[in-house]
Amino acid sequence: MLYKVLEPEDFLNSKDAEREIIDIMENNNSHLKLVSLKKHAEIEPHMAHTDVCVYVTEGEIELTFLHDDECTCQACMCTLPEENSKDSRKYKVKKGEMLLFEKNITHSVKALKDSLFLLIKI
Repeated sequence: MLYKVLEPEDFLNSKDAEREIIDIMENNNSHLKLVSLKKHAEIEPHMAHTDVCVYVTEGEIELTFLHDDECTCQACMCTLPEENSKDSRKYKVKKGEMLLFEKNITHSVKALKDSLFLLIKI
C-alpha cells in the first residue's frame, strides 16, 4: 500500500517536455493520469470510452468538443470544425476548475498557458 504525499515532480520525467502524460493509477476501465502541457501544446482529437473529469492544477487549457452525431469519420479521429463553426464547442478550464464530460465524445485539448491537470476516467 502506498502512503506518501506525491508531488508532480515525483511523476514527470522532464520539465522541458512539450507534452507528458503519466499513468498514476489504473483499475479496469478507470484511470488517473497526470498531464503536463506547455503553452500551445495540443492533444489531437480523440474519443474517451469512459466518463471523464479534468481538474486543472496549474495553468489554463481549452477543450474543444465534436459530438458523435457530427462525426463523419470511421475511426472517430475527426478533424474538429473551424473555430467559428456552429459545431465547435470550446471550454476554457483554469487553475482550480474542473470540467466533466460523458464518454464517446470526440475532443481535443490545447494549453493556453503552461498547464498541469489531472485526468480522471471512470
